[in-house]
Amino acid sequence: MRKMQTILPVLIVAVLTWDACAAESAAVPAGKRTKLLAQWEDLKYGMFIHYGMSTFTGDYRTSKNSASEIYAPTALDVRQWVSTARRAGMKYAVLTAKHTLGHCLWDSEDYDYDVATSTDKTDVIADFMAACKAESIKPGIYYCVLDIHNEGGTELKWQAPVGAEYEAQIKRHLTELHTNHPDIFEQWVDIPHKLSVRQRWDIYRLIKRLNPDCLVIMNAAFRDGTKIPEGAWPTDLTNGERTLPPPSGHNPVQLIDGKAYYVPMEMCETVTDNWFWHPGDRVRSIRHLNYLYRENLNRGASFLLNVSPDTTGQIPADQVKALMDLKAMIDNPGSLRPSVIIDSKLKASNVFKNQDQYGPRNAVDNNWTTRWATDAGAKSAWLEIDLGQIKTFDTVVINEGWDRVRRFQLQYELGGQWRTCLEGTLVGPDYEKQFEPVTARRVRLNILEATDGPTLWEFQLLAPR
Repeated sequence: MRKMQTILPVLIVAVLTWDACAAESAAVPAGKRTKLLAQWEDLKYGMFIHYGMSTFTGDYRTSKNSASEIYAPTALDVRQWVSTARRAGMKYAVLTAKHTLGHCLWDSEDYDYDVATSTDKTDVIADFMAACKAESIKPGIYYCVLDIHNEGGTELKWQAPVGAEYEAQIKRHLTELHTNHPDIFEQWVDIPHKLSVRQRWDIYRLIKRLNPDCLVIMNAAFRDGTKIPEGAWPTDLTNGERTLPPPSGHNPVQLIDGKAYYVPMEMCETVTDNWFWHPGDRVRSIRHLNYLYRENLNRGASFLLNVSPDTTGQIPADQVKALMDLKAMIDNPGSLRPSVIIDSKLKASNVFKNQDQYGPRNAVDNNWTTRWATDAGAKSAWLEIDLGQIKTFDTVVINEGWDRVRRFQLQYELGGQWRTCLEGTLVGPDYEKQFEPVTARRVRLNILEATDGPTLWEFQLLAPR
């Protein structure tokens, strides 16, 4: 294994033996909007890149089939990732340097599970940093605390505290990253609740000591940013993992122990179904991605959109196309065809426990976070729409929850009879289909077969171009 510069071990020892009294007076999150935080807020749109050992094992939850040799990209092209981000209009990028399997995308000093022990020995982190510089993209690094390799066993230990030995390894890793790459602009620390308060402060201050201009984000997972949980403090930024800020917008002023801090928000989502690449992944509809982009920015948060390079080591063509199509829609908002379902009357065969919050209108409100839901155990259902007047449409967009639909029909009323204009089987989270134009006033989505009560986040009908 390659040895790093002789100065690095000295730095590591110095950092790990840093005097506790000095730590108490060291860096803390900002109490107001600083120049650095303002620079980050101005970025607004970035690329998340989930790539590593899990790309090749197909799993990040167990260490099955995760020998270091399994990591073997056939045409690794890190510059392709970053140039795609730039062409997509993104301003920053965050790469998974170490995820839950513990494999590192750089040659780590005295570490037995990294690219130096793998089939392809490319220092992906170094290539990523160089590509970001060349493409004028701000670089970010993701590091996961939850780690099968360093915590032992074959499965994830979500609640197990981090012991002294692994804590020292985390600090060695972060010291290497920020010593070798002082231009890291954003440092993700994922699953921080496994760390004690003292450990989180030590890690936060370690990063700040090595790289004062790096913003730290302790990922709080599925939260809307209104309150930073204790297990994600200290942090410079807060994250909503697949969770938008509240409709009223993100308030960056956070009260922690009675003191105000300025903590901007970032929301992360995926361009496909999964974080890491899987064969057969489907890209989300551009309308859905555009909704997420628009809503995040309108609500005062940045949008970090994840791509997943495949086993070649490149972002697949369908994901690249989705990013370019999204950019075209962002640049030309008028290209977004509105749904013809406006001020319509709706009926549904079933509503979950007859609760208004799951009523049929929630499926047609152009809000991808509200839904029409049916009772558990329902194996069929229908949603009927009176458009109020005769309208023409030729495309249906359906965003389904939990992949329960197995057979459906899209129907329209003609002469008092329901006629079928489209039949399908699986729907999933982002279904969009064009058909021969239909002119009608009454429309029905008839779900003929489902594994359980169908749920729709969004249902739209689009007029012909």
